[in-house]
Amino acid sequence: MPTLRNEADRKALVDRLTRVTPESRAQWGRFDAPRMMCHLGDALDEGLGRRTIPRLGPGLGPALLRHFPVKHLAIYVVPMPKGAKAPRELLAAEPGDFEANRRRVVAAVEEMAAMPSGRAPDHFLLGSMSYGQWNALVWKHIDHHLRQFNQ
Repeated sequence: MPTLRNEADRKALVDRLTRVTPESRAQWGRFDAPRMMCHLGDALDEGLGRRTIPRLGPGLGPALLRHFPVKHLAIYVVPMPKGAKAPRELLAAEPGDFEANRRRVVAAVEEMAAMPSGRAPDHFLLGSMSYGQWNALVWKHIDHHLRQFNQ
C-alpha cells in the first residue's frame, strides 16, 4: 500500500496534484476542482490535529470500522467508495485562490509525512489512529480524488 512516508509515493502524488487545474472536470461526484482541493486541505487538517470532527456513532457500522480487521481493510485494502458523503467539517474551507489551496495541501502532505511514529489524532469514522495509518489513509484519499479528476 502506498503511503506519504514513502518518498517516491509522495512525490508521485504531489506531481499528480500539480496537474489538476481549476478547470479540471470530475469523472464522478459533485466536487469541482477548487472545492476538491479545499476538501483535501480540510481532511489533512483533521489528521494533523488542526480540525476536530465529531465521531460518527454509536451505530454498529461506525463501531465495526474502529476495530481490526475492518479498520485495517478500510485503510489499506478496500477502495474508497465513489459518492460517499463527507462531514460538513471537511467541506469548511471556501474555494478562493486555487494555487494557494494547492500549496496548503502540498505543505500538509509534507508535514504529515514527517510526523513521528505513534499515536495521532482520532479519525471521525475510524477512531484511534497512528501516524502510519494516517499516512496510508491520506495517500489513499488524495489518490481517490485525483482519480476523480482523471489524474
